[in-house]
Formats: sequence, structure tokens, C-alpha cells
Amino acid sequence: MPSSLPGAVDPEAATAPSPGHWYCVQTKPRSEIRALEHLERQQFECLLPRIRRPARASRTHRLSSVIEPLFPRYLFVHADPSRQSLAPIRSTCGVIGLVRFANQPARVPDQIIERLCLDGGPDGVIEPAPITFRPGDAVRIIEGPFHGLSAIYTQPSGEQRALVLLTLLGSERRVQVPAAALQPLAG
Repeated sequence: MPSSLPGAVDPEAATAPSPGHWYCVQTKPRSEIRALEHLERQQFECLLPRIRRPARASRTHRLSSVIEPLFPRYLFVHADPSRQSLAPIRSTCGVIGLVRFANQPARVPDQIIERLCLDGGPDGVIEPAPITFRPGDAVRIIEGPFHGLSAIYTQPSGEQRALVLLTLLGSERRVQVPAAALQPLAG
């Protein structure tokens, strides 16, 4: 049963027992939406988990967010092979085929699908929890000119930027970086 939003599945419907199983479909590169639309036209119930991620700064130096597949090149299909053949899936536009183990379509546990549906908002998009740092936390810079360097978080600087203390050329410098470019340093 196609949903009104691309790739969104009603969480209540996903948790209700129904005949059939969830299967994983591998898509061609950047063809998840195309494959989803064509599978839904064939009356397959589909789930394309998506996540909102911060994007790199644009030419206007604004950080925006992008919505992209949570699992690039994969989506999930619910079907009952005794009622609906899985064979058309492999010839669907944008699809490479079903993920298989021992030449059998791999079943995805219902609990995984339920969790993905519950984590997604009303539009099926997962909103990751913001990472919050406290002054003095050790961080690693994961993009930009300071990529790979360790620093000490000092404070936020606006809504999407942060000040960190970075050791450069033998002295400590306060540097402003995008908050999305920081990750906690395991330690």
C-alpha cells in the first residue's frame, strides 16, 4: 500500500502484525527515490528511512541541512511471497535486486523496521539529536581546513558555529568552526 509521503510508513501499520516479511532492496547509486516510486506503483509497501544531516556551507556561507537516505543505496519492501511475486523487484527501474544470503532473499526483522518507523517524524525523516558539548570537552574537527586536528571546545558562537581552543605552531589559538564539524574525542 503506497504511502502519501515518499518512503514513509505509518508506525502503527508497521507494528501491526501482517502477513509477509520485510526485505532489503539494493538500488543503483542515487536511485533510492526512483526505485521507491516504481516499487510503490507495483503495489509494494516500501520504507525508505531518511535522515536530516547538516550540509557544508554554501557560497553564501550559510549552513543548511539536507535530507538523504539513512542507508544509501538501500530501501525496504514488505511483501508476502505467497501472494505477491518478488521477481519483478529485480527488473524495477533504479533497483539492482534483493539482498540475498545463501541465494534466499534476506528478511529484515520486524523490530528493526518498527524502530526506524518510530524514530522517523511524521514525514518519515529521522532528526538526529544535536550533539552538545560542554566547555573543556575534547573534540576532533572532521571537516574544513583543520580536518583531523584535536581541540578543546570552549563555547558556542552563534547558532551553528563553535569556538574551540586549538594548538597551532606551539601556541593556543581560539578558532571558530562549524559546530557540525565537531565530534567528541573518545577518551
